[in-house]
Amino acid sequence: MNKETIYQFCPLCGEKFIKKRLLQNEPERLVCSACAFIFYLDPKLVACTIAETRNGIVLQRRNKEPKKGCWVLPGGFVDRGETLEEAARREFLEETGLHTQINCLLGNYSYPGEANIIIVYQSDITGGTIRPCHESMSIDEFKRQDIPWDQLAFDTTKNALKKYIEENG
Repeated sequence: MNKETIYQFCPLCGEKFIKKRLLQNEPERLVCSACAFIFYLDPKLVACTIAETRNGIVLQRRNKEPKKGCWVLPGGFVDRGETLEEAARREFLEETGLHTQINCLLGNYSYPGEANIIIVYQSDITGGTIRPCHESMSIDEFKRQDIPWDQLAFDTTKNALKKYIEENG
């Protein structure tokens, strides 16, 4: 099922949406057939962090689909009113039990046809106790030579880890 097809009815008046191209160079939009409300399917921002303990790079093993059981960078969706940096620190703490201080932006990643735009920071761990949350099967620390490349969930995780290792020897 196309992700857009889950939105069938206008949240304002309850009538059916139709797909309509409003401007020549833009994609089709969902437009209410009765009140002309336009439902914009905007991208979602995701903030992630790469941080290392003395034992290695901290990765989270997903406990939900998609890619349940695979490894990812700790991170998640940015909440409305939250800065990217606040979201990255909050998500890292929620998912790992560890506090971080952001050093720099490592990169941003987007892919054709995907709704998420992923922002990845490089951070230092400043405290806390490592532990998984409900979204994690486990949290682990990997030496650079032991990263499970064939078990990483997403291209962003692979690409960001490669860049991090390149830039940090």
